[in-house]
Amino acid sequence: MRPGEWSFLDAMWRWGGFATDAGWTQAAGRVAIERLRQERLQRLLAWTRRHSRYYATHWAKAPRRDLRLADLPHVHKADLMAHFDDWVTDSAVTRKAVEHFASDLVRIGQPMLGRYAVFSSSGTTGVPGLIVHDADALAVYDALGATRMGALAPAWNWGEPLTGHRYALIAATEGHFAGIVSWERLRALHPWFEANARVFPVTAPIRETCAELERFRPTVVASYATVLRALAYERDAGRLAIQPSVLWYGGEWLAPIARDHIQRAFGCRVAGDYGASEFLNIAFECERGALHLNDDWVVLEPVDENYEPVPPDTASASVLLTNLANHVQPLVRYELGDSVTIASKPCACGRPFPVIRVDGRRDEILRLDDSRGHDVPIMPMALCTAVEEGAGEHRFQVVQTGPAALRVRLEPASRSRHPGARVKDCLSQFLARQGLTHVAIRVETGDIAAHPVSGKFRQVWREKPRLVGG
Repeated sequence: MRPGEWSFLDAMWRWGGFATDAGWTQAAGRVAIERLRQERLQRLLAWTRRHSRYYATHWAKAPRRDLRLADLPHVHKADLMAHFDDWVTDSAVTRKAVEHFASDLVRIGQPMLGRYAVFSSSGTTGVPGLIVHDADALAVYDALGATRMGALAPAWNWGEPLTGHRYALIAATEGHFAGIVSWERLRALHPWFEANARVFPVTAPIRETCAELERFRPTVVASYATVLRALAYERDAGRLAIQPSVLWYGGEWLAPIARDHIQRAFGCRVAGDYGASEFLNIAFECERGALHLNDDWVVLEPVDENYEPVPPDTASASVLLTNLANHVQPLVRYELGDSVTIASKPCACGRPFPVIRVDGRRDEILRLDDSRGHDVPIMPMALCTAVEEGAGEHRFQVVQTGPAALRVRLEPASRSRHPGARVKDCLSQFLARQGLTHVAIRVETGDIAAHPVSGKFRQVWREKPRLVGG
């Protein structure tokens, strides 16, 4: 194995063990799941207390014996990032080294130090983050994806080999984001996947993406919910002719009515999951459309505004995540920020994992008029990527105020020089590539409206026209 390459044998050996474990655990039922979760939690807490200086200090008042999650204070991304070198448990993984690695886009999908994956994240908190995952954690994510999510989609029926499919990912590609890093890592590990998989940048014009998809003829398409909705509109309009076996979504909330529209447009199943840069496979969707929490490997604690636990069937103000798989950068009672509801009733599918509902990212597709009066769909993830990567801003909101008008709000505390000019310039360049050269962009500064507990905020939406008269 050369530097910058993953070890296929090591990855497959780890994956085989965890895949067997994941299959056995699902068959064994709730008692086995709860026992395994508790064992893994105790190992993680003991390891973290010994090897992470940040947590050792943070947990100074916690009991030394019989440590429980409830005894521990929650943590935030901003504080962890501020104490990065004390947070991690491998002294070779420093913030300076990780930032240098993540600054090189050529390294997307490559291992850092030959063994770690690096995900960059801003999410909807507006605080940039760098999450490092060790080899065991990556193998766990791969195993959960293969044994639980894969079995529910028609494209992954056991009568047809995986090599018989063509895989398309439409995603943000201008950074070490979880989706593109995971995709490129799989391409590096599996030659058959590299030969049958392509990445399409979400920032490309929708018509250009449709043309490229028609040339590639994918049988599996994975992207954000808003992108699949836009593709469904293009399909309805006769501008997209592909025949996928399954469409896979993640990263955004998908309304039932939108799911129905996408499935009608393409005549195939829409499947999804719930994940984050902090844990790729938090929950998987069963054939009944329910999200099942992988609680043998991840702990979610829905909490109210005062960080007190909420009862089942109650939507939380935020949620705390504990990753039981990753030991290089421990995440224990980490505030993820989503509103999560844990259902009290099991799913009729019979799987032994709890059902959850997630109120996640709900940004809107913008529809802006070009010079000929034709509306052009703009994906919220594409627009956010353009601002974050082009202008270096992470706390902003974009509102469509008219057919060809945008308002951008930035926080006054921006650290960059002339942030308004930079944002306006990068947005103008991005929109020009979409064929939108006459959009008026107004940049203003002001407070960002965020959730009082989670810090998450809506970033992209269309302003509803005011009704005149009564």
